[in-house]
Amino acid sequence: MDRLPLIRVAEVAFLTRGVAECAGFYRELGLPFDEEPDRKHIHFADVGEQYFGFADEERGFFTGYGDERARFPLHVAFEVPGDKLDECSAFLRSKGVKVSPRVEASPGWHGAAKSASVYFTDPAGNIMELWAPQR
Repeated sequence: MDRLPLIRVAEVAFLTRGVAECAGFYRELGLPFDEEPDRKHIHFADVGEQYFGFADEERGFFTGYGDERARFPLHVAFEVPGDKLDECSAFLRSKGVKVSPRVEASPGWHGAAKSASVYFTDPAGNIMELWAPQR
């Protein structure tokens, strides 16, 4: 493997101090966010084939290491082929990137019966995810 086999950007999310204000703003633009957003969850809206969302900055983003959370401003998930996740992890490690253990996703995430992810940070500290659906 000489590069990651990225298929698409599956998710983009940011951290905010104003969860309710963001939900109201994006609802006004037509995005289907919860009427009562809370500070404990990340809030996603379907935008075509991608998820767009936000979470409270105190909550942070999941890092793939148990309950550890990162409070850097951005999370991006890239879809990779379902059978390539372990190879992608090995590729990242070969480049000196610290990669989380494999995390199994909830059934039905992005319409996949089964999927798994690994997480890593970019040089700015943002949380990057490689998501591999099993269709």
